[in-house]
Amino acid sequence: MKGFFSLEDRCKEKILSEDYWDFIISPYREDELEGVDTEKMCIQELDFGYKSVSLDSRMLLPLSLRQYWYGAIPKCYTLLDMQPLDAAGIITLQNYPTLQLMGEGIMIGFLDTGIDYTHPVFCNLDGTTRIAGIWDQTIQDGDPPEGFLYGTEYTEERINAALHSESPQELISSEDTDGHGTFVASVAAGSAESSGQFLGAAPEAVIAMVKLKPAKKYLKEFFGVAEDAHCYQENDILAGLRYLNELARRREMPLVICMAIGTSFGGHNGDSLLAGVLDGYALLRNRCVVTGTGNEAAQRHHYYGTFTEAQNIRTAEIRVGEGVKGFVTELWSTLPNIVTVSITSPSGERTGQIPVRLGYLFDFVFAFERTAVTVEYRLLQENSDAQLVFIRLQKAVPGIWKIEVKPVMQPKGEFHMWLPMKEFLDGEVYFLESNPDTTFTEPAGGEHTMTVSYYNSQENTVDINSGRGYTRDERIKPDYAAPGVAVTGAVPGGGFKERTGSSAATAIAAGGCALIMKWISDQPGAGGASASQVRNVIVMGAQKLPAIEYPNTQWGYGTMNLYHSLDILRRL
Repeated sequence: MKGFFSLEDRCKEKILSEDYWDFIISPYREDELEGVDTEKMCIQELDFGYKSVSLDSRMLLPLSLRQYWYGAIPKCYTLLDMQPLDAAGIITLQNYPTLQLMGEGIMIGFLDTGIDYTHPVFCNLDGTTRIAGIWDQTIQDGDPPEGFLYGTEYTEERINAALHSESPQELISSEDTDGHGTFVASVAAGSAESSGQFLGAAPEAVIAMVKLKPAKKYLKEFFGVAEDAHCYQENDILAGLRYLNELARRREMPLVICMAIGTSFGGHNGDSLLAGVLDGYALLRNRCVVTGTGNEAAQRHHYYGTFTEAQNIRTAEIRVGEGVKGFVTELWSTLPNIVTVSITSPSGERTGQIPVRLGYLFDFVFAFERTAVTVEYRLLQENSDAQLVFIRLQKAVPGIWKIEVKPVMQPKGEFHMWLPMKEFLDGEVYFLESNPDTTFTEPAGGEHTMTVSYYNSQENTVDINSGRGYTRDERIKPDYAAPGVAVTGAVPGGGFKERTGSSAATAIAAGGCALIMKWISDQPGAGGASASQVRNVIVMGAQKLPAIEYPNTQWGYGTMNLYHSLDILRRL
C-alpha cells in the first residue's frame, strides 16, 4: 500500500471527515488492509512501521472492542494543564562560567495547542525566529510537511518572513487560542525577557511545534468525553512525533520531546501503543522523551482492589453527580487473574454477574434510570499480560453506582480501575473508596521515557494533585520531581502569567534534559547522548528530603537539581 496515495485533496478530506474512522495499524497487522477498497480509505505513514488508516465508516461495523483491537482505536488525550528554575539547579548551570549551558544546538519538540510565534521569547536578539518549524494540523489551505497528508507546515523561512512583515497573521494564520502550547514552550525554551523577569530553562534551544487537531466526534462519543473538552487523537499525536523526529533528523540535531498531554485510558503499565512508540524514540541516539504524571492524584479516579480467600468479592462504588451525560471506566487485572463484574444502579437494579465470553458484548438498559450500560471483556490484549474490562455508561443518572468484581480462576489477586481525567468529564464522577497511587497519566508508564511529577519549590512539598506511581507492575515511576507550582510562562499576545500543574513541570524537565544532552554531547568522545544517560545523570543528583524513603510513588528518586548532578560527577 505504501506510496499508493498522493497528497491530493480527496485523501486529506478522508483524514478530516467525520464519516471516516481512524485506526492505528501495527506493522504486523498490515495484512488486515488487504481487500479493502482503496477508494474508501487513506493511509498516513507513521514511524516504526505503524500506519494511521482512515476508513469509510459506512462500510464498518459499530465501534466496539468485539470488532476492533483495543490498541487500534486511537485513545483520547488532553492537556496536563497547569524561583522554579533555580530550585531545579538550572539557573546555576546557565550562569556557571565553565558551563553556561543554554541548550544551544538541541531541538525541543512540542505537541500542543500551537504557539504564538510572534512572542519575543521565541525570537533571537536580531528579531529572527528560534522556531525551526510549525506543523498546524488544523489549517488545510497550505502545504503539509513532506510525507504527510494534512495540515500546513510553516518553515523557519516563512516564520521569519511573517515576523518582518507589517501584518504577520496575513502570512501565517496559525495561532494558539488556548495558550497552553505557548506557555509550555516558553517555560522549556523561552529567551530572556527584556526586563530580566523571565528566562526559560533552555533559552538557546531550537523550538519545533505541532499544533494538534481536535479529535473526531465519534471517538469522543465512544470514550464518553465531554463535548467541550480539549481532546486529541492518538494517531495525530503519532504523526506529530514523526514530524518532530524528521525535522530534527534533517537538521542533524538532538531532540527532546516534551509530552505535556496525557490520558487515564490504558493499563498504566507502559504497554500502551503510544508509550511503546515513545520508548522506541527514547532508545534512539540523541533522542530523549519527557512525560508528565498529570494532575489526577486527588481526583479520586483510581480504585485498587485485592482479593483474599476471606474476601473474594470487591465492590467499587462510583458517585455520579448531576449533569453527567456518560462516562467510561476501565478495569485492568494481570492474567491469570480473570474477573467478572456486575453493575447495580442507584435504585438497586442489578445486571447480574456478566459472564466472560470471547467476542461477547453485553448491553443493558436499566428499567428505572434508563441508563444504558455496555460491558466488554478483552483477555488477549496485544503486547500485554492483562485482562481489560471496558465499561461504558450512557445517560448516567445521579447517585451511587456499584460495580461488583469477582475473581474467576484464582481466589487471590488484584485489579485496578480508572475513571476518565477530570478534563474529559462534564460533571462529578469519582470513587467513594479511591486510591491516590498509580494515578499518573499515560504515556508516562513507558520504560525508557522520563516521567516527572511536580512539587511546590517554595514549600518543598509535592503537590496534592500530582499524579503518582508506581506502574501496575510495580516499576518505579515517576523518575523524579520538578517544580510545577506558580511557574511563570509566556501567554499569547506578548504577556506572562503563572500556572500550576504537570505541564509546567514537564516543560522545566524537558528544558533541563536539553541542557544535560548538550553537556554529555560536549564530552570528549561522546558521539552524542542517549535518553538513559540523561536520566542517569539527573537521577544521580536528585535531591532528597530527610526522613523520606526513596524512591517512592510521589517523588521518584527525588527532585531535579542539575547543578548537583554535574557537581557529583565532577567530584567522582
